[in-house]
Amino acid sequence: MSRIYAKPLPRLSGILLFLFVANLLSAVAVSYASHNSRKYLNELFEATQIRDRAQAEWGRFILEQSTWTAHNRIETLAVQQLGMHIPEPAAVRMVSP
Repeated sequence: MSRIYAKPLPRLSGILLFLFVANLLSAVAVSYASHNSRKYLNELFEATQIRDRAQAEWGRFILEQSTWTAHNRIETLAVQQLGMHIPEPAAVRMVSP
């Protein structure tokens, strides 16, 4: 009965296998890092849009507040709704502390 012997692997095959596996792991790591980078960039754009909308809304609120507190509006409301008026100079009395 004749035996068939397997040839031994070349001396550098272990190093080549290690380099091949390292190359595959590096490719997977690059792909993973690119995916995370795109995901975080999208989250940044969404947060920037939310910030911009909030700033625009804040600006509208400030404008509305300045409209509601305008001096001429308050004076008009005081005269029309409360019947207030500016007193005559003779009716003003100064009180000393």
